[in-house]
Amino acid sequence: MRRTLLSISLLILASLAAGCAALAPAPTETPTPTASQTATLTATATATASRTPTATITLTPSITPTPSPTLPPTPSFTWGTVNVDMASCRFGPGGGYLLATTIYRGNTVEVLGHMERNENWWLVNLVEFRPARKCWVSQELITLGVEPRLVYPLDNPHAVLPWTTQPYEPLKGVRATRSGNIVTVSWEPFEYLPGDDSLQNKYLVESWVCQNGEFVFRAYGTNNTFIEIHDEKGNCSEASYARAFGSDKHGYTGWVGVPWP
Repeated sequence: MRRTLLSISLLILASLAAGCAALAPAPTETPTPTASQTATLTATATATASRTPTATITLTPSITPTPSPTLPPTPSFTWGTVNVDMASCRFGPGGGYLLATTIYRGNTVEVLGHMERNENWWLVNLVEFRPARKCWVSQELITLGVEPRLVYPLDNPHAVLPWTTQPYEPLKGVRATRSGNIVTVSWEPFEYLPGDDSLQNKYLVESWVCQNGEFVFRAYGTNNTFIEIHDEKGNCSEASYARAFGSDKHGYTGWVGVPWP
């Protein structure tokens, strides 16, 4: 009986020990998931941190270049601008003609052409005047905004020449004498009517002459009753000629042909 009880006790102890041994490994599995979860969390945190460089997209400052100023539209005509403070614009292609008006630095002009056989004088349209008007200006006073080849020759020096409204006759006694290459043109004086003095050149001679081997147009103004003109006889194939005018503050008298020597 005792043996039987002892055997039963031993069996109970053995089964208890086996049950404890079977339950013992369970605690060792818990730490593993906890460790792996922490590792995953750290990894995601690092990933989030590495995404902060999105700030680099703030390149917008370089896209903000200063806008270039809007330029005025280029005129569609042959144009130029006055390059001196004040420039005389005259009724004919030469400094001897009466003054038409004064133009100023920066004024835009339409260049209509240059005097044939005298490229130094341009006929311009003063587009900034109201109303616009035409006159002749020395080309060195204008900075051309287009190709020079677009300035064409004009054969009429009287394109804008005004004629006097007073009953003055053409000059009388017009004659010419030559001494070598100098031709002296002279005429008889005339008297102004009261208030008609232009305070500029009273007389004008337009000439087509040979100078430096070229046939050129030259105009001369004076208050004397004669003028000397350089003309090389026989150096050009064209025949030289000239015409003389009187003037008052309203414009010019009819012209007289000069008997060229």
